[in-house]
Amino acid sequence: MRLRALFASTVLLLAGCATEANPVGTLEPGEEPQTQAVEWSDCDGGFECADVAAPLNWLQAGEEYVSIRLMRKAGTEQLPAMLINPGGPGASTTDWMRGGYDTIGTSWLRQNFQLVAFDPRGVGESTAVVCSDDELKDQLLYGQSEFEYGSEEDISYSEDLMLRFAESCQLDGPSPAYFNTQQTARDMELIRELLGEELLNYLGFSYGTELGATYAALFPERVGKFVLDGAVDPELDSSSQLLGQVKGFDKALRAYLADCLGATYCPFDGSVDDAMRRISGFLQARETSPLETDFEGRELGIQGAIYGILVTLYSQGSWQYLSQAFDEAFYGDGTLMLMLADFYNDRENEGGYLTNVNEANFAINCADARLKDAGDDLDQEILEASIVWGKYFSTPDISCTGWPDGIGMEILDFDVELANQPIIIGTTGDPATPYEQAVSLANLLDGKLLTLRGEGHTAYGDNGCIDSLVDAYLAGEDLGEGSLTCF
Repeated sequence: MRLRALFASTVLLLAGCATEANPVGTLEPGEEPQTQAVEWSDCDGGFECADVAAPLNWLQAGEEYVSIRLMRKAGTEQLPAMLINPGGPGASTTDWMRGGYDTIGTSWLRQNFQLVAFDPRGVGESTAVVCSDDELKDQLLYGQSEFEYGSEEDISYSEDLMLRFAESCQLDGPSPAYFNTQQTARDMELIRELLGEELLNYLGFSYGTELGATYAALFPERVGKFVLDGAVDPELDSSSQLLGQVKGFDKALRAYLADCLGATYCPFDGSVDDAMRRISGFLQARETSPLETDFEGRELGIQGAIYGILVTLYSQGSWQYLSQAFDEAFYGDGTLMLMLADFYNDRENEGGYLTNVNEANFAINCADARLKDAGDDLDQEILEASIVWGKYFSTPDISCTGWPDGIGMEILDFDVELANQPIIIGTTGDPATPYEQAVSLANLLDGKLLTLRGEGHTAYGDNGCIDSLVDAYLAGEDLGEGSLTCF
């Protein structure tokens, strides 16, 4: 239902400022996009930014353009360029670079490549999806209807809410139909040309791997050093992808509980199955009985509770916050769990949102869905996949109500010969992009598979073994035949 589209949002960032609509890009009369100059200027202290114009529709180019914001670390211009993307879809790469440049990959990576952040069309400081009503957005992400959860009345209420929200995001600027992954991949090719690189070097996490795979299918002869971490299988239909995520987050929650129950203190007791049943009951109670919080006028309902739990399952380092949130919630205080939900949604405690990650997530997912929704209805399998999550993601999918299908897309062949072999990284305990998808993507792209046996979402920059292998690949070393495994 309302939660479905956002379940795929796989990068969680707190950014420095709220999104404002970037002006639509322009070119001089008769100027071709590939001949425009990239004019870098100082921005944000220690970084340089530039804006480039890309055709609104690459498959039917006219005189309408979008603006794409680029960012790089000052002083790196002599290094070979590498485009980067943290995922989403909808996460701002420029915010990611601005807020944590020193955490991207490894120090070796940052010393040897000019990392170039770009906000995809629809996102952040590029021509962006901007919604006009934060109260309506609050209602969508945190509100509850007066009807039984999942009932026809509840679904009808939610569908109307989604429609009004989608309409509020399409009052100004280009249609979000053009904010799809294939159009963005073509923007990446433009950026490569404008940066003067013969091949495109690329580092993509999570959804960024789907973006990278799409580029590879469109421009196989231009693939340089490609690192795709937390891999998405681009050929999966949306229902199959959702089923994989429900199973993945169920597995991650069970891993958290097993760890918690073996610790000195844990808000649960008994077995893992006992704890899963308790969480299921906790969520069911939030459907009708929100918890009080310390935030004036705000309660913890079912949606906030789900987001608050989900956000901690992306990294084992966040499990401690989940234990604390459950401990407080079991005593009637939903404050911390609501804070975690706000972190997930990039919402400020006093109101308003730091980025447009949610609306961009809807816009891009729904634009892409036209090529992905031909699969079987898996609602029953989703329901049975998790005693905790199944109920909330097996209801009719109305998440794209009011959002347009993508324009300028075509069926892609991912089984193409690439100029260079990519690295595909999968973590066995990854809840958001299950490991099986990394295996599939490696097979699709004939990539070298790196497996991390562990927990969490994405690995490069967080695991010494993975770090050393990726850096060796980027340095041109031969990693040998076959897949490699790290622990």
